[in-house]
Amino acid sequence: MVDPQDLIGARRKWQTFFDYITGYRWLQRRLLMGLMGSSVLEGLTPDLVWINGGELMGPLALTWIRNVFQCPIVLYNNDDPTGFRDRGCFSSLNASMHFFDLCVLCRPETALEALAMGARKVLRVLMSYDEMTHRPAYAATAAGTGPEPVVSFIGTLIAGESRDDFLVELLQAGLPLRLIGNSWQRSRHWPLLRQIHLGPGISGTAYAQALGSAAVTLGLLSHGNRDLITTRSLEAPACGALFCAERTSEHQLLYEQGQEALFWSSTAECIEICQQLLDQPQRGEAIRQAALGQVRRLGVGNEDICRQILAVIADLFP
Repeated sequence: MVDPQDLIGARRKWQTFFDYITGYRWLQRRLLMGLMGSSVLEGLTPDLVWINGGELMGPLALTWIRNVFQCPIVLYNNDDPTGFRDRGCFSSLNASMHFFDLCVLCRPETALEALAMGARKVLRVLMSYDEMTHRPAYAATAAGTGPEPVVSFIGTLIAGESRDDFLVELLQAGLPLRLIGNSWQRSRHWPLLRQIHLGPGISGTAYAQALGSAAVTLGLLSHGNRDLITTRSLEAPACGALFCAERTSEHQLLYEQGQEALFWSSTAECIEICQQLLDQPQRGEAIRQAALGQVRRLGVGNEDICRQILAVIADLFP
């Protein structure tokens, strides 16, 4: 495995921001030189090149990879690279869709738009959780007493999405909240939100425990990113969380309302549902267990999705 960030070297904070908003186009020659000089890649003869995310990859690097390795190149991206919100970030990738033998994407809109951009073949898969990292964790909290009586959100403040307004309404309704994530200091409600903010974004086992240790775990979507589900939609139930999310067609296809998850379409409905769940911990436990069984039956772990992709690749490139 090679991390493109290692190939381009350390960048200052302002450079990282500039690279992001310009779609990494000014890094392409630097990335190419890193590929050409990498001792890790020297002498490799892979059967397949798998590119995860791909936002750093442009025509220069992909041309070199194709000429040197002469094997299928597969892109896996579970973001929305063709959408409006982060279009600048993905401009190099979007200009390079035709270099990939297979583009694996998680949104139907993205899949269609990638084809319009010249992608040769597209496969749409569901988002996934990690079988090793995302496991039930709340029973391992202090004294094994079970979930804490709080409503939790783990995520970033996104400009224009009114997530801070939403959480403030929940606070004003008297719900006990816990907030973890980045950029919340930018909110006009920060003096109030700082009281429930436990720190910046987390990952790994800390993330898994935070998901599973709350009485209710909220699932907010990025409408600018055309979300109908997110990875948290699978990760939260896999961690033993009681998942309470925005009502969408895909959420309702994954989980049965009231039995495996709870869905809402307004702030008022969310407040009512959360209060009921806090007042009925036994009901919450039954929903947790049902959701954990469902997410495992769905076969949407990382390894499950990788096996699905590799089976398609085997048929396409025997």
